[in-house]
Amino acid sequence: MKLDIQHLYKALKSNTEILATELEELNYGRMFWKFDFLVDNQKINISLLQCEFEGLFVNLDHFKMESENGKYIYIPKYNPIIYNTGSKEFKEYKSPIEPQNNDFVRNYFFDNNLIILHERSVYKINLESGDIVHISFEFGSVVLKDIYLLDEKFMLKFKNLSNYDDEEKEIKL
Repeated sequence: MKLDIQHLYKALKSNTEILATELEELNYGRMFWKFDFLVDNQKINISLLQCEFEGLFVNLDHFKMESENGKYIYIPKYNPIIYNTGSKEFKEYKSPIEPQNNDFVRNYFFDNNLIILHERSVYKINLESGDIVHISFEFGSVVLKDIYLLDEKFMLKFKNLSNYDDEEKEIKL
């Protein structure tokens, strides 16, 4: 992902867009994208979307914006935000882990769930109920790489930092 140009993400099933406008250094090298959130070509100005102290994660190469049915939009901030395209409501989920050394890796929509993978944490948000499950790992223990479903079980791919081996294991979400 180029850091010196704007990036536009468009939903396929609604007229919703996220425009990453400018890379900003918050403090001590912690970077984020300032952004605009647009619905029907109108910028939405609410406090949850302010970029004064928090914006989008820097590396969004594996970012999936929209659920399969188009009902939900994921806004990849430190405290994740879900936008419901039907009700036009926003819901923020407070992150239980600090953002340092826990950058965004990728996200997936599975059925009515959003799976968010960071370098050392995993979130599963039930998009219908709003329930969240979170698993985090100690700093310096792993770097998470991917997550996938195998026979209805979540499998986690990661680098084990104690021996630097690439490993996989089942996790309960």
